[in-house]
Amino acid sequence: MSVHLIKLVVGIDDLATLANWQNHAKITYQGKKASFVRTRYKPRRADEILEHSGSIYRVIRGRILCRQTILGFEQEEDAVKGKQCFIIIDNQIIRTEPMPYKPFQGWRYMEQERAPQDVGPYDTGGNDGSNSFEEGLKELGVL
Repeated sequence: MSVHLIKLVVGIDDLATLANWQNHAKITYQGKKASFVRTRYKPRRADEILEHSGSIYRVIRGRILCRQTILGFEQEEDAVKGKQCFIIIDNQIIRTEPMPYKPFQGWRYMEQERAPQDVGPYDTGGNDGSNSFEEGLKELGVL
């Protein structure tokens, strides 16, 4: 069974801003276009995540809105910032069904059965696919 990570995106309000930031932070990792998420600690279950093609689910403004496949983990030590782990992620953003999620620090593990369903690839043309009215109705149980 797949295990994933979940992490808040700080300072970003929507998928368009996330995609734009990633566009400026592109790297090449094992021959693939990628980006990264910086954190302090490497997950102990990193091998399991990579073995099962795990993803990182992103919480933006209190809702899980997307996920990205994790390609690898790299650790570095900096004289100023100390130990760091870079979670290397595929540049492709996959939209998910919006799902409310409370704030937390760092990252957490997420088992596959708790993960929201995929909606499809994010359209970089500016449509993040969200519909706040429809989402509000779903949260109230009307839809």
